[in-house]
Amino acid sequence: MCTAPIPQSIDSVIRHYDESSVPFDVHDVSSALVAARQALVNPSAMESLWAWSEVLAFALADRFDSPSPWNTYFAPVSSIERGGKIIYMPDVTEADPGFIAHWTRRARTLRHPVLKARYADLVWDLSRIIAKQPGDPELARIAIDAYLASLSPQMRRESNDRFRASIRALNLSIQLNDAARVDAAKRALLALHREEISAERGLWWLGFDRLIEDKRAGVTEAERSQLIADVESIVTRRSDAGDPKQFDPHQTRDAANRLIKQYRKGRAGADVRRLQEVIGRAFEHFASLGDAMLASSVLQTAVNAYREAGLPQESQRVRLLMEERIAASHAEMKPITVDRLIPNEDMEKFLSSTIRPDIGETFALIAIQFLDSRQQLEQQVANLQTEAPLMATITQQIVADRHIAALVDSVAEDPIGRLIQHAARIIPFSDVWLINALHRAIETHNLTPEHFVGWAARTELFDDLTLLLEGVTAYFGQDFVKAVHVLIPQIESALRRLVAKLGKPTTKAHPAIDGVGVVIGMGDMLYPKGGDTEIIDALGPDLTLHFLALYADPRGLNLRNDLAHGLLRANSLQPGAASRIIHTLLLLGVWDQIAARSKRS
Repeated sequence: MCTAPIPQSIDSVIRHYDESSVPFDVHDVSSALVAARQALVNPSAMESLWAWSEVLAFALADRFDSPSPWNTYFAPVSSIERGGKIIYMPDVTEADPGFIAHWTRRARTLRHPVLKARYADLVWDLSRIIAKQPGDPELARIAIDAYLASLSPQMRRESNDRFRASIRALNLSIQLNDAARVDAAKRALLALHREEISAERGLWWLGFDRLIEDKRAGVTEAERSQLIADVESIVTRRSDAGDPKQFDPHQTRDAANRLIKQYRKGRAGADVRRLQEVIGRAFEHFASLGDAMLASSVLQTAVNAYREAGLPQESQRVRLLMEERIAASHAEMKPITVDRLIPNEDMEKFLSSTIRPDIGETFALIAIQFLDSRQQLEQQVANLQTEAPLMATITQQIVADRHIAALVDSVAEDPIGRLIQHAARIIPFSDVWLINALHRAIETHNLTPEHFVGWAARTELFDDLTLLLEGVTAYFGQDFVKAVHVLIPQIESALRRLVAKLGKPTTKAHPAIDGVGVVIGMGDMLYPKGGDTEIIDALGPDLTLHFLALYADPRGLNLRNDLAHGLLRANSLQPGAASRIIHTLLLLGVWDQIAARSKRS
């Protein structure tokens, strides 16, 4: 089957899937190849190289929404920064040029469409990077035909996988300007879309989004009208408050917003207003189904939708209702006593002790479990003077891209600097526990973004919940870049609201322009000015240190300041960072109780 010296066990994996009569995806092949490679006993350098050629072929991610670091379709799964250099995993620039010839042979000789499409697309997409030569259009055509041949459930078991294959076939066809294949790929994607609509499944938006606006896809006016009608049917079905099995406010909103975008382009203002009102009614009904905490955030969507529908009285009515529900949510909070220590036993034991039958109790436990005690951290820093005396005395530099961001002196001379640095260093060690706790809470209680936002709004630190909803929804959709960028400014705004509640000014003089004011930032709030400690006294020692270490001090993680100055790297905004920000929202929902308790301890 191949002329490259592929180890027999590796080649057997490919032969197995080439002859498979059951559906599979590239992740199945990747897992089998990784296992076979790890099982190799004392492989030669040549065997290791060619084993990696197969592992690499299925380890790469595909990326539709943005180009990879190499401006290719295939992309690394992850990246890390080391010594100022970004390292990609896997990195195709390390591949041997001979891989292209080997993948070409695979594409031409294999029979199974899933494998054939993968190898042919790799050659077309990566020849320029690996072999320093342009991709062969014939391989692109092989990839298109194989993608289209692989769209049945007997080939690819997951609907999402079938959609992605058809979209890739369409994109390649457009890239080649191959009219016949464009038409075939479009028809295949429309067929998948119709199947999804008929089966009332949730991936209808994949075909709609790809086809509705791209003129190169050759969508006829009749096909476009049918796409619009299909999505209108989703709005009708999912907004039906009288049918609990069909009612889904989130799908209603997602479908309606897509239609609104189209109707605005066609200047169909009446349809835009109609759909905004449908969204408002759906979320108002949704709010009536839950407790006050859920309703308080759900109703913000209804407020906005009624306003956009040109119904100011309805918007005002629901805003008043939202304020009432926020006030009522205070009564839903139960007193909680919790052991601060996270057990070192297995994850399941920890999760079972944290995820409680009551949502509010679960949120409070997660908030408190992952908030370190300043008193305990101070003791740990002090212990360095006896446990690691050399490290306790060495001055440390924190280096940013092109400058020294901070200096941390000895424990004796700079106790607060050491404390912030220590607090920031240990925060990431709890990421895996926090991520799993949030995921288990979401699964156990069937939580939505509105639950988290409603909880954060309990303490009345937010005037408008719109951006909070956007940020938490992005987190649910694993768009961590958006979640971080939207939510951090909202957290800073919440702290300013706290300052205002204390009767303190939330503005200060502009540093360069006389007679002009600017709003205070997080650093202004967390560092006492002129001996005025009222703000940090209100937060208490634990929360003050947490906000400094995570957001506002260069000796810590400094998320707020790095975001404000454009210093955050996209590859650093992973689930850990985003989950810590979601954790902050949980803290804000009980900040007053945490502050009161930390002052007593």
